[in-house]
Amino acid sequence: MDYARELDAARRAARLAGAVILRHYHGAGVRVQTKPDQSPVTEADLDANRIIVDLLRAEFPDDAILSEELPDGPERLERPRVWIVDPLDGTRDFVARTDQFCVHVGLAVDGVAVVGAVYQPVAGRLYAARAGGGAQVEEEVPGGAGEARALHTSAVADPAELRAGVSRLNASGRLGACLAATGLGGRAVAMGASVKYMALARGELDLVINLSPGEQEWDTCAPEVVMREAGGVLTDGDGRAFLYNQRDTSHRRGSLASNGACHPALLELLRPHFAADTV
Repeated sequence: MDYARELDAARRAARLAGAVILRHYHGAGVRVQTKPDQSPVTEADLDANRIIVDLLRAEFPDDAILSEELPDGPERLERPRVWIVDPLDGTRDFVARTDQFCVHVGLAVDGVAVVGAVYQPVAGRLYAARAGGGAQVEEEVPGGAGEARALHTSAVADPAELRAGVSRLNASGRLGACLAATGLGGRAVAMGASVKYMALARGELDLVINLSPGEQEWDTCAPEVVMREAGGVLTDGDGRAFLYNQRDTSHRRGSLASNGACHPALLELLRPHFAADTV
């Protein structure tokens, strides 16, 4: 299956959600609430979520939807196709009025991520990919979308030259100690949310480290397709590929994304620094 129709829907949903987010972003103020897990949520998250979910349910009524901003239930586990959505990845950056937040619309079939659209509204960049179809980015120009450009990861493998993307908000503590111990700190670049994943897909970073066991399926599903189709690799801290639409949506052993060329060596280097396996 080529998933062209699904990718078209994902792209449209991401752009529509991004337009709503920008209206809030440029508005007078943002009201922030705290969810039970202590993460923030705003009206922009919820409005974007409604737009995406409504479009997907209208076009693919038999598919399940797993979204950060929807109540979860066991019904999705019985469906082979599940849309995995983060309507505003990087809410803290949105509240801080940076440009480092994105919309994620991904599709997993039988546990494998096969479609991904990642839209960075402020920058006007839409990243899109489907399994076997390559990855592209469209940058908006006056009057609409510009010409799509193919994405390719870097080929850097020398540990002394690797550029590491790390969390802009959590670049100290255990992550800081990891960077210092591995020698990666000197070339580490702090970025928000999945913006760093897209920098990897563009070839501007060589790896992205996430040591936290709190990363969720909606954080990586859409970005994984883009990175993979650009030539990259995404695994947990033990080198295992992610399966989506799991009962537990957390990536308990963190994640490591890379250009592929440096992945095996990085796994050996970083494995002691990932969280203990609690599965």
